[in-house]
Amino acid sequence: MDVKVLSNSDGQLKFVAKDADPTFMNAIRRIIMAEVAIPAIEKVYIAENTSVLYDDIIAHRLGLIPLKGGEILTLTEKCDCDKKGCPKCESILTLEVEAAEDNFLVYSGRMKAEGSVFPANNNIPIAEMNAGQKLTLEAHARLGLGKNHAKWQPVSACAVKYEPIIEIDSKKCDLCGACIEECPKKILKEKDNAIVVTSLWDCTLCKLCEEACPPAAIKISYDDRNSVLIVETTGSLTNDELVLAACDVMLQKCEELKSSIKSLPEAF
Repeated sequence: MDVKVLSNSDGQLKFVAKDADPTFMNAIRRIIMAEVAIPAIEKVYIAENTSVLYDDIIAHRLGLIPLKGGEILTLTEKCDCDKKGCPKCESILTLEVEAAEDNFLVYSGRMKAEGSVFPANNNIPIAEMNAGQKLTLEAHARLGLGKNHAKWQPVSACAVKYEPIIEIDSKKCDLCGACIEECPKKILKEKDNAIVVTSLWDCTLCKLCEEACPPAAIKISYDDRNSVLIVETTGSLTNDELVLAACDVMLQKCEELKSSIKSLPEAF
């Protein structure tokens, strides 16, 4: 398998894996979304709330704030505290604010970390308050997996895209330009009396160009042995860390399967 990074900027990672089994790439995608452990707020204890928002709305908003850190934490189900919560599996954040004016926005950056976990972004709005309103709370963050709740999903997007194959029959093509007009990504253009593809990986396989071509000179298909993985982190881990963590989880699963097979009684 040959891997090449196409881009890694603005919170998005794109890399091409050539000659890779499609099931392997899909497994990496699913593990990133569902089985890479990250911290998120699980419990909220509100001491005072005189804002217009109900306690449960604020708790819900806090739960969906991406958090960084927590490397020293262990999953609650693996902790010896019997899921009660302890310094080994929980990290505490506090928030105490009194609005000094109307339309006062409380952002995630006002949360103070009492442990190893802290907000990944300080500019996420929590509540809008008027002068004199107060909000005091304590939030407990735990590690979790995306398959259990969306707040533990470390990506906003994670997708596998197969390599597009765009075949243009020059004998049939009459250079009418219909395909160029219909392509939503504008990756087709006329050059040297022929229709050429300017950016293959930008093709979305929508087949609009194929449908618009009067002489049926264009055929769109894909090669599932070559694919690009697109990862957009929410901030808890970097895109690089997510891919590497997913590979570690996959290796661990393979070892567990190997061990389970060895422990089976011999068939007669």
